[in-house]
Amino acid sequence: MEGKHKEELDTLKEEKENLQGLVTRQTFIIQELEKQLTRATTNNSVLQKQQLELMDTVHNLVSLCSKEGVLLKGGKREEEKPFRDCADVYQAGFNKSGIYTIYFNNMPEPKKVFCNMDVNGGGWTVIQHREDGSLDFQRGWKEYKMGFGNPSGEYWLGNEFIFAITSQRQYTLRIELMDWEGNRAYSQYDRFHIGNEKQNYRLYLKGHTGTAGKQSSLILHGADFSTKDADNDNCMCKCALMLTGGWWFDACGPSNLNGMFYTAGQNQGKLNGIKWHYFKGPSYSLRSTTMMIRPLDF
Repeated sequence: MEGKHKEELDTLKEEKENLQGLVTRQTFIIQELEKQLTRATTNNSVLQKQQLELMDTVHNLVSLCSKEGVLLKGGKREEEKPFRDCADVYQAGFNKSGIYTIYFNNMPEPKKVFCNMDVNGGGWTVIQHREDGSLDFQRGWKEYKMGFGNPSGEYWLGNEFIFAITSQRQYTLRIELMDWEGNRAYSQYDRFHIGNEKQNYRLYLKGHTGTAGKQSSLILHGADFSTKDADNDNCMCKCALMLTGGWWFDACGPSNLNGMFYTAGQNQGKLNGIKWHYFKGPSYSLRSTTMMIRPLDF
């Protein structure tokens, strides 16, 4: 019995040693696998970094090609044609409304504008927008000259830019309006351009249609632009001070889309509000407005 018991103990001891050896080997294998995993993770991070650097390089090359023109097969250089307006943007295949960069004649720097690609076929360059009263439009000549606000919200493109863009080809003007009851209307002009600064950015219009009144609320025979510090209207009363904002007032006239923003309930009986006379009358201040232009031959 004793011999048999000893033999069993020896067997168990041997199995224990075998198991310990197995555990030791498995532990070593696990450690090696962990090392390999760490190396693989490190290599993956390096690869990801290299991939990002490669993407940056490609992006920079694309930007460079866009600026300098792309060299095509056979050595022929296809010069880039900068977008002159949102119609160019649309015709280049970008048909989603948003902010784009366009280049103006005789202007040293490009400018970001909001392109409306949804209304009446798209391709519209927005030159003015009001929607929530977050931006003060009671500004001086220099600010109306160079523009203010953000293209993604309320803004005025700037008279100098409006002059530059409408000097390059013939444009149509469309004005979208909405009252506080949710009614929408528009006025459209077949021809629209303005003079230069020496001409006080004089307004030129032709051919009025639309749903915002049978008559035009903009002066069709032309009017100079006025601001609180540049009185170019045809009234002794200084319309820009009395009605606020900068606009083509003439003798104060039937419109001012850059007037004071009044909220719902406060918007009636306001002569200095956002006015479009032949849509809602002389003292109703509108909820939102958008002025946008597009080439006549679009």
